[in-house]
Amino acid sequence: MDLSLLKDNLSDFATLGKNLGPALQNIPNLLNAIVSFFTNFGDLTETTGDAAGNLSS
Repeated sequence: MDLSLLKDNLSDFATLGKNLGPALQNIPNLLNAIVSFFTNFGDLTETTGDAAGNLSS
């Protein structure tokens, strides 16, 4: 195996690890945002309905 090929492959894995780590760490924040959205869904639809009513009058 060519050493430069090994070096390139290892640097690709290092880049993947640098990008994947923060993405995995943000999963709890994403889940909290989704749960919060559906928890407040009734309030959000009421606000949207009121705003739409104001546009049509």
